Amino acid sequence: MSKDYKYIIIGGGMAGANAAIEIQKNDPEGSLLIVTDEADKPYHRPPLTKELWTDASYNESTVYYDFIDEAAIDFFTETTVTDIKPQEKVIKTEEGATYHYDKLLYAIGGTPNWIEGPESDRVLAIRNFADYRNLRHFAQKGSKAIVVGGGWVGAELAAALQTNQVDTTLLFPDETLNEKRLPIELAQKFQQSFIDAGVTLIPNAKADYYESDNNQIKLFLEDGQELTADVLILGIGIKPKIQLAEAAGIEVGNGVIANEYLQSSDKDIYVAGDVLNYIDLIMGRKKFEHEEQAVKSGQTAGRNMTGANEVYSHAAPLSYTDVLDISIEGVGDMSRNRDDAIIETAEDGYIVYYLSKGKPSGILTYNCKVDLDQARQIIANPPTTSEELRGSLKPL
Repeated sequence: MSKDYKYIIIGGGMAGANAAIEIQKNDPEGSLLIVTDEADKPYHRPPLTKELWTDASYNESTVYYDFIDEAAIDFFTETTVTDIKPQEKVIKTEEGATYHYDKLLYAIGGTPNWIEGPESDRVLAIRNFADYRNLRHFAQKGSKAIVVGGGWVGAELAAALQTNQVDTTLLFPDETLNEKRLPIELAQKFQQSFIDAGVTLIPNAKADYYESDNNQIKLFLEDGQELTADVLILGIGIKPKIQLAEAAGIEVGNGVIANEYLQSSDKDIYVAGDVLNYIDLIMGRKKFEHEEQAVKSGQTAGRNMTGANEVYSHAAPLSYTDVLDISIEGVGDMSRNRDDAIIETAEDGYIVYYLSKGKPSGILTYNCKVDLDQARQIIANPPTTSEELRGSLKPL
């Protein structure tokens, strides 16, 4: 089988969905194909660890994307692209079919990091709808779950499972939960909320391998501890899926390298989402995995595929979590110099300014809302002294 399209999007995630919407806005007559290895058409992914567990008004049908003209899009689900031939402007699928494109978007995200152990439905990482459904099947009231990883996703899942009456253990490699992102006094508050909710925490822990035995998962830690549960969830990051691009001769590094217009080293192949390595106008060249980045990069890539010449100007993208009674938002680099951060109380929460060489590299709010565009401007054009920085953001 062979067919020609003006636009092909490889990847059915949020970046691909937002690119498709922009393509239909700007070139409604342009033929469009979305190819995804998932069984589902594109959907919003954050609810998989958030609202679908915590908000009764959410259900599976509410998270799918509404396209301008869905009937005009060809969707190939459960389809794997095995080859990209840039010189011929062709992609090839596992079934042997070939499809020609004028413009291609590479937005296939990443592969979850894993630990050693046999394949089992009871061991998963929440990367897609199938994972969510699988976890729902095993995470019954009174069952036991182990979550590995103390980042946003791991913490959200541990809290969601516990509040759904699943006996949940969360293990993480640090002394205090989320101390790599939060100043220690806020990390301690964050951790105490999980203790109060009934989550069993195991700090300073690293998972080594697991075994499957009689519908139970046994997890072995590097220090020799052994844990048993009905389901094991791994939230230990992802590796960007660069292999297909690399085999096609496209420049890769930590992700697929893109210019300011989100073009790869082949100008007719664009990049967006978790696999994108881009030029952040505030932070320099970055790869950033979060909802806002997927949305904004997908939108810009989609417009540029239709002929716009738009620099990707969305800088210092947002990361956030809403878990238990805590709401955290942050922009910029929050991965260093936490001990030197300026922490201000703001109403019932906190504003944190992370410093690098005396200037703000990132800004985070804890149970407090601020104008995040103003926060980005402060990072881009910082005050000359830390004293001037204090009080520069006001709660909304």
